[in-house]
Amino acid sequence: MGNLGGYQMMTTLAKKVGGPVALAVVTAVSGWAIGRGAEAGGKDIFKAAKAAAKKRNAPCSTKGQVFDVVSDGEDGKGLVLRAGDQYRVMECDGEAILIEVLGGTNNPYFTSSQFLASVSGFSTGEKTKAK
Repeated sequence: MGNLGGYQMMTTLAKKVGGPVALAVVTAVSGWAIGRGAEAGGKDIFKAAKAAAKKRNAPCSTKGQVFDVVSDGEDGKGLVLRAGDQYRVMECDGEAILIEVLGGTNNPYFTSSQFLASVSGFSTGEKTKAK
């Protein structure tokens, strides 16, 4: 084999598809189809990543609010709340809520919004999601 390399391969392919014009058309159409497929897949991936980032970075609408505890409860991770206690929401990240028990000594605590809803007026729905 000589130093023809790519030229020899191109002429062989051109003969198989019916000439150099047909090879140019096949190359252009193939490139367009592959590019469109990659673009469509890329857009879907970008939309999914953007939606995940938006969900993850949703603002905490209850941040700074103080809630009164109306019934005793223990979350199983060291947080014990008694009726009459108060807590302040410091931050939210989906289901995880960072709170400060007012007058408590071992602050802050991470707990679930479901636990907080079971012992106080904390809402698990709209209050932890972006509006």
